[in-house]
Amino acid sequence: MIALYTQAQERKEYDTDHYRERIAYFEQNPIGENKIVFLGNSLTEGGQWNKYFPEAAPVNRGISGDNTEGMLNRIDEIAISHPAQLFILAGINDISQNVPNKQIIKHYRYIIQRVKEQSPETAIYIQSLLPINNDFGRYKRLIGKEKQIVKLNKELKKLASKEKIIFVNINPLYMGKQGKLDAQHTNDGLHLTETAYSIWVGELQKYIH
Repeated sequence: MIALYTQAQERKEYDTDHYRERIAYFEQNPIGENKIVFLGNSLTEGGQWNKYFPEAAPVNRGISGDNTEGMLNRIDEIAISHPAQLFILAGINDISQNVPNKQIIKHYRYIIQRVKEQSPETAIYIQSLLPINNDFGRYKRLIGKEKQIVKLNKELKKLASKEKIIFVNINPLYMGKQGKLDAQHTNDGLHLTETAYSIWVGELQKYIH
């Protein structure tokens, strides 16, 4: 019993069955050279990026439940493919897991460095975290975390400036009353409805090429 408990404890927060399934899928479906890649969690995985940008044929590297540590763990698979553009959205799962912003930024910095080292021509974009709406009461681990999201977005903007990469601020586009994710754009207070993705797509059209 002790050995099993220790083994369970050693498994990282991001290391879920779904994470492993997605990694296996990625191994079977390599990115290819000079692609547009979306790296993120469930918000990214849930996006139909090929449908939104058919001519660009972007690659979806989102994994539901993933955090910045999990993305750092798998960034080499993306970096070695030398993507033309890389759009990153990460941090909300870290926040739900009580990871401090300082650690999240550290992981972001490492992710960016790894890409710059292995693929210096890649244009990197950091996307802001979306607002949340705890009125739905669905995600207990995010209750009271609104201020941390606001602070993290400010820190991500500073990081983007320091790293000389682009910060894409999609947060205000989904903001409703009292700084919450507008209820018309979500069914659970965190994820977007299918139609709500069109707002995000509209903003990304400024950058996708």
